[in-house]
Amino acid sequence: MVLTLELPIRHTRPDPFSAYESRFGDLPAWLDDVAAAEARALASQALRRGTPLCPDDDFS
Repeated sequence: MVLTLELPIRHTRPDPFSAYESRFGDLPAWLDDVAAAEARALASQALRRGTPLCPDDDFS
């Protein structure tokens, strides 16, 4: 008898900064002034939206 164990495949999320740079080019310079967690969230939001970040995104 053979026992098998099926494990769910976990899809790893790509780094939002790398994904942003490959899709839109360089990250905006003002993103360095934003907290790391917020910068990551903004990059992810831009990827979901399909548009690059603009300075107004930091204040919305």
